[in-house]
Amino acid sequence: MPSARSKSPKKGGAKKSSKKELLVDAASLRPYGVNYRDIITTPLGVEVTVLGVNRVDGLLWVRWPGNVDSPVPSKAKTKHELEDYGYFKRPTSAHIQRSIDERTAAYFNQRYYGGSGPKTASIRLPWPEGSPAFTALTPIDRPRPTTAPV
Repeated sequence: MPSARSKSPKKGGAKKSSKKELLVDAASLRPYGVNYRDIITTPLGVEVTVLGVNRVDGLLWVRWPGNVDSPVPSKAKTKHELEDYGYFKRPTSAHIQRSIDERTAAYFNQRYYGGSGPKTASIRLPWPEGSPAFTALTPIDRPRPTTAPV
C-alpha cells in the first residue's frame, strides 16, 4: 500500500534568481573608498577582491579565494565602518604585483598548455634610441673598402 507521502506532489515552489546586479562605477564605490578589483585584507588576514555594490541593498560584495562571493557586514556602509570591522584596502604595490602574477600565469599557460597569452604579448615595441640593442641592429655607415670586389 502506497503511503500518503508518496502521493503528495513535490513542493518546489518558485526558485529565486541568485543573479545579483552589481554596480562597479566609481560613484557607487566611493563611500567605501575602493575601486573595482581592489584588494582588501579581511579581519581573518585573507585577501579578497572587490566585485561591486549591490543595486538593491547597497552592500559591498567581495570575492574570496575559491571564487566564493559574499557581502561585507551589513552594518558597514562607509570606509570608516569597514575599517572598524577590520577590512583594509591593500596598497598599490599589491595591485601591481597581482597584475604581474596574472601576466606570468597567462604566459605560462600559453607556453605550456596552448592557452591564450597576455594581452600585450603580440605588441612589438621599437627599441629605444641609444640602447645597445638598437645600435647593434643599425647598419654601419662607413665606406666600402677599396679592395672589395665590385
